[in-house]
Amino acid sequence: MDLRQVHYFVTVARELHFTRAADVLHISVPALSQQIKALERHLGVQLLSRDSRHVSLTTAGDVFAEFGRRLLQEGEAAVQMARSAGGVIVGQLSIAVLHDAEPAFEPLLTGFHATYPGLEVKVSNQRHVELLASVRHRTADAALSWEFLIEAGGDKSGLGWTTVAPTEVVAGIDVENALAASSRVRRGKPLRNTPAVLFERSYSPVSFDYAVKELYGQDVTDPPVTEVSVTVRAQEAMARRLATTSGLTPLTRPVADLLRGTLAIRPFDPPWFVNGCVVWRRDNSSAPLAALLTAAATHKVSSRPQVMS
Repeated sequence: MDLRQVHYFVTVARELHFTRAADVLHISVPALSQQIKALERHLGVQLLSRDSRHVSLTTAGDVFAEFGRRLLQEGEAAVQMARSAGGVIVGQLSIAVLHDAEPAFEPLLTGFHATYPGLEVKVSNQRHVELLASVRHRTADAALSWEFLIEAGGDKSGLGWTTVAPTEVVAGIDVENALAASSRVRRGKPLRNTPAVLFERSYSPVSFDYAVKELYGQDVTDPPVTEVSVTVRAQEAMARRLATTSGLTPLTRPVADLLRGTLAIRPFDPPWFVNGCVVWRRDNSSAPLAALLTAAATHKVSSRPQVMS
């Protein structure tokens, strides 16, 4: 028996409408109708009663719909059991990723998907205050964030985290700005008269204070910062604002690579790196999470800091 035809019939039995069922299955109505007729010929019974307006199940169709659903469920279970027996990890993994940081974790996520194709990975973008709550409340199996945020995040009891790979932070500068002529941008006291564009402090006080310290030094007062109101994609909003300012904005390397050509990108001196990390509940012993941590360890070993030139 063709399980595809069983799947088509079960969908029609649920929707009782060929057009809706065809939309769900992403096929045409004539093609769906032909497959149902082929199944009826194979079984030797009529499964559906249909006219120009209505679709209903025959007695045979009602019985076959129930057993067809079981057949599909058992077929999926058989696939997962075979994969598990062959050493392929299956299941679902929910990952919460910090807004604006996802590009930095893309190599990890891409490699993870290639290594564990049997895992269904669901990724959601959240602000940092939401990330740890998602992990603690088990609405996410793991979170991807910056290590400096984790270290400054207060109560970390019951949580584990591991560094994935350092990500360089560089200066984005408007191409018409005189700063663009420099090969590097010196941080600390030499930068204190240079304005910078950052997201508004209320968006993430910890990140804002961290960026100010890294740009201008530990003891800076009244830094020359223009704050940009954002909800998501803070780095892109900061970069857009550069056209109306005479300063710079700090960008992570993956975001800077996307904006290269529209902005002058210069490395900082000394180099500035932020560590991406994976965060999880220590009492979560699921196989999908263990697979992610294995991938993170492998990615950490294979990754090395690279300073932009």
